[in-house]
Amino acid sequence: MKTKMKWTRILALGLIVVMLCLTLASCGGNKVADASGTAGTLGWNYVSDTKTLTITGVGAMPEVESSEDVAWTSVREGVQKIVVSEGITAVSDYAFYGMNSMTEVELPASLKAIGDFSFAYSQKLVTVEIPSGVESIGESAFEGCGSLGSVFVPSSVKTLGERAFAFCHSMTSAVIAGEPEEIGAWTFKNCTSLENLVISDKLTEDRVDATAFEDAAEDFASAEKNSNPNGESTITIHYVTDGETVTETHDMEYGESYYYPTPAKDGYTADATEVSGTANGADRTVTVTYTKDAEAEEEEAPVEEEEEEKNMTTIVIGIVIFAVVLIGIGVGAFFLLRSDKKGKNGSTVRKNTAPKNGKKK
Repeated sequence: MKTKMKWTRILALGLIVVMLCLTLASCGGNKVADASGTAGTLGWNYVSDTKTLTITGVGAMPEVESSEDVAWTSVREGVQKIVVSEGITAVSDYAFYGMNSMTEVELPASLKAIGDFSFAYSQKLVTVEIPSGVESIGESAFEGCGSLGSVFVPSSVKTLGERAFAFCHSMTSAVIAGEPEEIGAWTFKNCTSLENLVISDKLTEDRVDATAFEDAAEDFASAEKNSNPNGESTITIHYVTDGETVTETHDMEYGESYYYPTPAKDGYTADATEVSGTANGADRTVTVTYTKDAEAEEEEAPVEEEEEEKNMTTIVIGIVIFAVVLIGIGVGAFFLLRSDKKGKNGSTVRKNTAPKNGKKK
C-alpha cells in the first residue's frame, strides 16, 4: 500500500514538472528575438527591446506572392512599430499584412506607391500618415485595419484601389484632397463610424464608383466638398453649462497630436474629461456638457425651501397684523358708537321740587 502511494506521488510530481516546462516553453516561444536580413537590395532589422522593424535602402521593396514570402515574416508577431526609411520608393504587396501587434508606422517622403494588401488586417494600427508624394494606394491596402481612426489621402494620389479602406470600422474621418482618376469599388465599404468625410470639390461623381461608400456612415453625396482640403484641422470645443456656451478653437497640422483637459467647475460634472486625438486633415467639433451634481441640487433645494418658508411667514404675519388692526378698528368703533348713544338716551334730568312762591310744603 505504501509503495503504491509513493509511486502515485512521484507520478503527480512528474506531471507538475512537465506542465511547468510546457508553460515556460510557451511563454518563451512568444518572445521574438532580434533579427536582421535582406530583401532584394534592401536591408531590414528587428530590435526586440523596442519591437521596431526598420527597412533601409534605396528603391522599391521586392514583389512577393503572399505575406509568407516577405523577408521579415519570422518577426511579424513581435513588431509594434515599423519604420520605412528615406530612399524607399514603394511598399510591396503584402509587406506588412496581418501584423496584429503593429500600432504605428513611419513612411518616408520618398515613397511613391503603397501596394495591394500591404497593411491589410493589421488590427491595432491606429494612425498612418500617407506622404504627399504617394501616387497610388493599392487594392485592399488598409482593408480590415479595425483600429485606424482617420486617413488623409494627399492630392498627389492618382490611383485609389478597390477596398483600400474597407472594413475600417473605427475610422471617423477621411479626407480626399486631390482628384484620383477613380475611387474604386468598395473603397470605404462598411466604414460605419465615418462621420467626417471631406472631398475636393474638383473630384466629380463620375470618378467615384457607385459602391465606393457602400454601408459607410457617409458617402459622396453627403460629404463636405472643399476647395482646398490641405490637411490642416481646426478643433472646436464647445463647453456648455446650463445653456451657456464657451467656445475654444485650436488649429492643427496634419498628424499633430492634441490633448485638452476639461476645466473643472464646482458643483458640476462634465460628460468628457478631455478632448484628445490626432489631427487628420479635417475640422472637428466637440461639445462638452456640464451637468449639475446631485449633491449641489440637494444643497440648493433647502435654500429655496427656506426662502419660500420665509416668504410665507412674512405673508402670514402681515395677514395677522392686518386682521388685528381691522379687529381693533372695529372694536374701537363699536365702543365709540355705544358711548355716543348712551350719552344721548341714557342721561337723566333732575326735576325742580322747590315749592311755588318759595314756600316749603
